[in-house]
Parts: sequence; structure tokens; C-alpha cells
Amino acid sequence: MSRIYRGKNMENDIKKSGLSTKKKIAISALVFVLLAASGPRLDSDLGRDWMVDEERPLIIAHRGGADIFPENTMVAFEGAAMIGVDVLEMDFHLTSDNYLITMHDSTVDRTTNGTGPVREMTLQEILQLDASAKFSNLTGENPWNGTTLPPVTIEEVLDRFIDSPLRMSFEIKNDGEDGRISAEIMFQEINNRNMGDKIEIGSFHLESLQAFREISDRKIATSGAESELQKCIIAPMLQIDRWWLDPGPASVMQIPIEWGGINLATKGIVDRAHQHGQAVQYWTINDKETMGHLIEIGADGIMTDNPILLRESVSEAGFELPEPWE
Repeated sequence: MSRIYRGKNMENDIKKSGLSTKKKIAISALVFVLLAASGPRLDSDLGRDWMVDEERPLIIAHRGGADIFPENTMVAFEGAAMIGVDVLEMDFHLTSDNYLITMHDSTVDRTTNGTGPVREMTLQEILQLDASAKFSNLTGENPWNGTTLPPVTIEEVLDRFIDSPLRMSFEIKNDGEDGRISAEIMFQEINNRNMGDKIEIGSFHLESLQAFREISDRKIATSGAESELQKCIIAPMLQIDRWWLDPGPASVMQIPIEWGGINLATKGIVDRAHQHGQAVQYWTINDKETMGHLIEIGADGIMTDNPILLRESVSEAGFELPEPWE
């Protein structure tokens, strides 16, 4: 059940927050709205499966390690696995013939030698593209110049790593009806291979996440959409550390270190999430100072474009590293 504020307690907490009167009133109103609109509580151990307790955070290769490899390609995923990571993170868009392929943007323009929206291209058209064409690493070089690295399908990714110790973090990029179609295909492919315990699902689109939760019967971990995570952010804004707004159905909080001027990289946020069965993963962290801080506060996972750098930070903190896998 959600914690119900009693008049004096709410008033005292807001007075201590240091906010202007107008902001206090606005935030107070929003708190009550969010409490009233809270969804079903998390009622499984899915989030706890992604917690690390006193161990090191999971090393999550964002898009396969986009500073080192051409993002969202099999070269990136295999390369990150050989470096030694815990989780491969990737994005999926729908093609015109309803295949899920690894692509962050809604168009192929930024990362490939093609142009146009993914949703208007067939799988065969997508597979003719070179997703390494515009890549440059941290030294400005492209070791894959002259090769052709196409995006990959969800089937290819799952089949490649089905026997590995690696976990995966999938993001649904489509919204609306396309988001539901994506959720259906994604769940079917995961379920066909019995890989639900190795995968978490994220999306910035609430409808897409809700569709996946419904289709999967809430048996696979999901992150929270921004509107769901706002509840978790308002509490530290008001400095009400001893209460918690209903966190909703998300089993994993995937959050930045800062949101709207509010510091989210705190032990308090991690601890409060853990009390309610939610793991906390931060994105996208590419500097050692922030990595070290997140390790110190007990983050469950750190997404990075540079898994080599994160491995260094984890090692310097005194933790053992994940073994490379081929």
C-alpha cells in the first residue's frame, strides 16, 4: 500500500525542502496525483534478480560499447562479450515487414550508409546497409572501414548468446500500435528460447512497456517509463527520506545521474529502491569519477559506451571482473 501523507507530516517536509511557495504547492499537488494514480505494486522477485547486494555493479555495454565498436552490431555485442561485461544493452526498431532489428534512431541515417525511416524499409533492405560506415572510435579511427556490418535481428542476437552467461537489456523504440507489435514479437522470441530470466525490457514509451507487461504476464523484468519514475524522483526533491511513493510495476529503475537539476546518484535513492524490490541502473556513464561514485553508492548496474573504462573502475574499487566470453 502507498504511504498516505497526514497533513502535518506533508507540511513539515515541504517546509524543510527549501523550495519556493509556488513550487511547494505545485509539488504537493503532484504528489497526491501520483499517489492516486499509482499502478499495481511490484509483486515478484524480478527486480531482486537484478540487484547486486554488496557486490560490484553490473557492467552494461550500452549499444554494445558505442565508443569502441559500431553500435548495435554483432561486432559490438561479440566484442563487448570478449572484453568481459555482464549485460549487453541494445535498441530495437520495427521494419516495414515487422522484423525487430537493432537500431537506436528511427531512421538509418546517422549510423549507416543509407537513408530513411526504419519502419518504411524491409528487413532485406536493412540487411544491405553498413552500420559501420560512419563510425569512429575515441581516437577518431574506424577499424572496420571497408567492411559491411549490418544491423542484426532479435533472433540473431538471442541465438548467438543463448548459451552464454551474459544478460541482455532490450529497449523498445517504437510507440503506439507499433510499440505493441514490438512487444508481442519481442516476448515471443524470448519466450520461444526460454530466456526470460536473462533479459530486462526498457522503453521511454509507457504504452509499450504496459503492452509488454501484459503480454508477458509480468514474468520478465521491466524498467520504468519516465512518467513512472517521476514518483521516485519527487521524494528526494522534497527531502522526505523516510517515506516512499508507490514505485509502480517497474522492477528496474534505469535512470540518469541528474534529472531536472536533481541529483539522482545518491545512496538514498538506491536504498529506497531496494526496499521495494527495485534494482537501480544508471545511464550513460563514460567518465571514471562518476563510475567510482556510483560503485560507492551501491548502484546495481552502470551503462557505458566504454566497458574497458568501467572495468578499470570496478577493478580499482577492489572487485573481481566478469570473465571474457567468446
